[in-house]
Amino acid sequence: MEQSFCNRVIESSFKGFPIDSYGKTLKQFLATKPNLFAANFQFPIMVLKAGALKNNIEQMAKFCKSVGAELAPHVKTTMSPQIAQMQMQAGAFGLTIANFWQASVFLDFGFKRLIIANEVLDSIAIAKISELNKAGQAEIIFYVDSLAGLEIIQEHTPQNGEQNLFIEIGTEKGRGGVRNLAQVELIAQEVKADGRLKLRGVTGFEGAVPDAARSRKGERSLIRFCQKIVAAANLAYPYRSEQEFIVSAGGSAYFEIVATELNKFAQPKILLLRSGGYVTHDSKYYEDIYPFKDSKQGFQPAIEVWTQIITTPEAGFGVLNLGKRDIGNDLHNPIPFAKFGSELTAFAGAVEKLNDQHGYLRSKQSFAVSELIGLGISHPCTTFDKWRLIPLVKDNYDVVDCLYTFF
Repeated sequence: MEQSFCNRVIESSFKGFPIDSYGKTLKQFLATKPNLFAANFQFPIMVLKAGALKNNIEQMAKFCKSVGAELAPHVKTTMSPQIAQMQMQAGAFGLTIANFWQASVFLDFGFKRLIIANEVLDSIAIAKISELNKAGQAEIIFYVDSLAGLEIIQEHTPQNGEQNLFIEIGTEKGRGGVRNLAQVELIAQEVKADGRLKLRGVTGFEGAVPDAARSRKGERSLIRFCQKIVAAANLAYPYRSEQEFIVSAGGSAYFEIVATELNKFAQPKILLLRSGGYVTHDSKYYEDIYPFKDSKQGFQPAIEVWTQIITTPEAGFGVLNLGKRDIGNDLHNPIPFAKFGSELTAFAGAVEKLNDQHGYLRSKQSFAVSELIGLGISHPCTTFDKWRLIPLVKDNYDVVDCLYTFF
């Protein structure tokens, strides 16, 4: 896979890259030994810290091993085959994606075991998934949560086709998934009766529980939901396919609760976590609620977005040349942590507002026009999708690679 990227050409459409890098291959650009602050990068630009990325992948792999779980990381967070390859090399079971278009991207890069964490009702996608499964070109599992959805899957699966299905379990006022467990056995029976279909397990997403939180009440709700998945697994288990039964859940916030509760399913199983955001972590949302908080073995924020102060029209106020087109603010605004002028220093302040292309910085610390401000983020997904090529940097900001995304 490394070879497939090193000969790609850097284009002007890659936001933030140096003007003099245009037309060079990635290999040629990296041979110049660029540094974020010395190689004429254009700001704003997102970077990934190589050490933090490596740490997070290793820590999650260690956790999974400690609880007897497999990991199928949800790669809709990054949509980066290069990062997905790092996760697979660390022992991942497969990859999770959100739809068949995302699956197609990763199939094109050679990934074979994919879980579509969603119902698939598009007729062409259903037929194509069946074709890939039957030919042994891939192993794709997707969700069903109703008899109506199952009928559509059956209608568009060829007579000689093959589908792998998870029954999704949901919660009231949540997202998708079976609400009434009586439906689980009915769906499982129908799957078992159709020779083209294989019931691979049951699944759910605890992050969709309406009052999920790091509080006594919130954790009780999460535990009850996981217990519901276990109850569903007991109902579905007699109708399983010949493959080992899979019980699955797990975002990047409460995966230790998931592992504890789903391990209470007493039958032979694969316990499969599907965490995604852990791989880069963040500086606010996950940092405040994830299981390893305050642990020396915890995750580290890997995403930084560097922006330039373009004017300081009032005391303590600076305008940044980045906005919602460059950095996510779906949960919290970006968090300033460093400043670079002639040297790199710690910096504290607040981004109080974002426009499309501008940010509003307030700080009691000194700052000046043209200085650079480093920002952490809260929740990685809506920052990744704004960048198609991302420098991977060491702690001194030397660029060691560039990672492609496919949004």
